[in-house]
Amino acid sequence: MKKRRLLVDFDGVLNNYTGWNNGILPNAKEGALEFLAELNTYYDIYIFTVRKPKSVKVWLKKYGFEKYIKEVTNKKIPAYAYIYDRGINFDGDFNEIQ
Repeated sequence: MKKRRLLVDFDGVLNNYTGWNNGILPNAKEGALEFLAELNTYYDIYIFTVRKPKSVKVWLKKYGFEKYIKEVTNKKIPAYAYIYDRGINFDGDFNEIQ
């Protein structure tokens, strides 16, 4: 059975992002590896980032994430869902977004 595609943001979701910090990649967020391992059971996981994919791939390998990741991209490709730390949820009511 084909898995659905899930896009996961890199900074702030997988790592302890607190700002650009001259491009230095922060440490992995506690629980992130287990989170992706569980998601990988049901989804093909793509990492979305504005960072250089090569450096993100090195980071993913360092922390053991690479086996759960289908690809790293800087494009918001079509996906079943997006996991992003700075999104605003829209539930259909424009008056609720302020």
